[in-house]
Amino acid sequence: MPLTELMSQVQELSKIDKLRLMQFLATELVKEEDATNFFVADREYPVWSPYNCSEAANVLMNLLATKQQEQKGQAFYQEITESL
Repeated sequence: MPLTELMSQVQELSKIDKLRLMQFLATELVKEEDATNFFVADREYPVWSPYNCSEAANVLMNLLATKQQEQKGQAFYQEITESL
C-alpha cells in the first residue's frame, strides 16, 4: 500500500485510534533497534527537567496572562454588542 493511501486512511481514524497507532509504531521502532547499541556504557545522557527553569515558567505565565486578557476583551466586546 502506498504511503499516501495509508496516510489518508490514518486521517480518517478517531483520536484514540490514532494514539493507539502511534503507540504501535513506537513499539515497532523499539523492536527494530539494536538494544546493545542503544545506550553506550559509561556515557552520560542529559535528561531535561523543569526544575530551575524560570525562563520557561515566565513564558508560560506571559502566555496565560495574554490569554486571560483576550478572554476579558472578548467578554467585554460581547457585553457591549448585546446591550446595543
